[in-house]
Amino acid sequence: MSDDQGQGQEQPAALPQADGPLVDVTLPDGQHIYAVVKSRVREPDGWWYDLQIHVPHQGSDRGRLLALPAAVDFRAPAALCEPIDGQPYDQVPTERPGVTPAWKVEEKVYFGPERGPARIVHRGDCRAARDLARPASTEQARAVLERDDAAPCPLCRPDRPLRTAA
Repeated sequence: MSDDQGQGQEQPAALPQADGPLVDVTLPDGQHIYAVVKSRVREPDGWWYDLQIHVPHQGSDRGRLLALPAAVDFRAPAALCEPIDGQPYDQVPTERPGVTPAWKVEEKVYFGPERGPARIVHRGDCRAARDLARPASTEQARAVLERDDAAPCPLCRPDRPLRTAA
């Protein structure tokens, strides 16, 4: 390194691939992690972010152990979340008390052997969502419906307006 390249300055690491905008989150012990911003919520004491990271989880295939990604959802105050230049935060669904989002994406939780879609898209005012449901923009709701592991709610049928209005 030559003297004019700024010795002692770290080059920013390449950002990991993610399914949404990333923020740099400061953990209680001072460590930093990148997390995907799933939504932001206005609470009485300020803004909070619904975030997601993926951690290794043990799985197996034909008796062979595998390290599979497992999603972990958590919420952090905006004060602990540092924006990263170039991330598309304008696409993050924003929830304000008293304002109904246009769409919601429910992430299903299955406890028995029965399985179904991992995500279900609902209209914003649908009351059928039972598990973790987050507000979604029209573009996000459409993108989720395109996934093989997702389905529209059979009651509110958000697929009809989402597929016709482009």
